[in-house]
Amino acid sequence: MEHLLETIGRNMFAIFGVLSLCGAAFMVASRSAIHSVLGFLFTMLCIAGCFLALEAEFLGMAQILVYAGGIVVLFLFVVMLVEMSKKSGPEVFQLQSRYAVAAVLIGAAAFVGVFRKVIFGSASAEALVLRPELAQGLNVAKQNAQAVSRGLFADYLLPFEILSVILLVALVGAVVLAKTERV
Repeated sequence: MEHLLETIGRNMFAIFGVLSLCGAAFMVASRSAIHSVLGFLFTMLCIAGCFLALEAEFLGMAQILVYAGGIVVLFLFVVMLVEMSKKSGPEVFQLQSRYAVAAVLIGAAAFVGVFRKVIFGSASAEALVLRPELAQGLNVAKQNAQAVSRGLFADYLLPFEILSVILLVALVGAVVLAKTERV
């Protein structure tokens, strides 16, 4: 029974992985900004499916809430505010297609070349290592959401807050740019 569940998990991971690649290709190749955002949404949902297939429920739900929920809404908000009709020509998004594909292939090759041992090396003995004072009274293997939240809000609170300020500044900047174009 355990072997069957492991096989199903691997198959689901492969299916969601291929679907996420298809969604990313649709996002890059789309002629419409709205369709690109919808391709991004599909890709983020498939990546959440990959996390769920790997039994990382916290990361899967965080992926859905943060990216599929928040970031996609932010992108749609920006796309709706910025008028793309003022750009010159209908090929606004089509000029970058071949360059984007080339950049992705070069970036992927460089990433795999640099991190080959990390990606294809042996897995860590523990998924998450917390400082002893943070891990006190916590079973990391069974309470991974609590372990991630303790690590995030203890050791990585400043980067987390900086990221939220950057997203807020991007949102305010999009509103300001959209307002000055329409005045």
